Amino acid sequence: MNSDLSNISEWSRQYGLKVNPVKSQAIIIGNPGLGVRVDWQNLPPVVYNGVTIPYCDTVKDLGLHLDKQLSWSVHVNVLSRRMFATIRSLRRLRSVLPIPTKVMFAHSLILSILDYADASYLNLTEDQLNKLERLQNLAIRFIFGLRKYHHVSEFRLKLKWLPIRLRRDLVVLFVLSLLYCVLFNPKTPSYLKEKFNFLESDLRSCRTLTLSMSFHKTKFYKHSFIVQATELWNALPISIRQSRSLDIFKNAVKAYYLEQ
Repeated sequence: MNSDLSNISEWSRQYGLKVNPVKSQAIIIGNPGLGVRVDWQNLPPVVYNGVTIPYCDTVKDLGLHLDKQLSWSVHVNVLSRRMFATIRSLRRLRSVLPIPTKVMFAHSLILSILDYADASYLNLTEDQLNKLERLQNLAIRFIFGLRKYHHVSEFRLKLKWLPIRLRRDLVVLFVLSLLYCVLFNPKTPSYLKEKFNFLESDLRSCRTLTLSMSFHKTKFYKHSFIVQATELWNALPISIRQSRSLDIFKNAVKAYYLEQ
């Protein structure tokens, strides 16, 4: 790790970029069974340009809050606080704004928080999904001025919003679109392409573009992008996998899942 950081430091110096190690954090991510075997008191230090980077239980990276088990509980809690704060600031205007304006605010200021980077976390628990459902219901109550215990189903239909679980199903489209780019876009970095390989045991597998499944035996790795994306890809009909462009692929996948 320190050797790689030294190379990054040299590369950054050559190209006039500056990395601030004081604002950097280190985290070790793994399943709980492996985590208990780590000697946290005697871990070797992570050092960048002579500055020791501290180990943390949670870190923030590009707006995603990660913990040591990738449980997403910290991230969902942060989403909840941000959405509550946004709705609280808008609530004083709910009696003076027309409904179309409130819908616009909900899309731009509330649902944008809910949808940001949602393809990164596919393995939410039922409790976490219920929490996101309640957050979406808050936005609906803000738009229509509903009380706390007023049912929102009919109002969600008026807005043509999907329930949170169906909304999460659309994340599959983003995951598969990203995988399509990884497989067929020549500009995709090699470190991503090498994670996915087509079966070559027979000519039929080559023609159907079936991906080989990465070996995994833990539930933790089963939730990774590599395994999840491979399972979703191989479950698609052959005709969709053979799409000639990303746009054709997206439309075909969306139509396929809507039919399901």
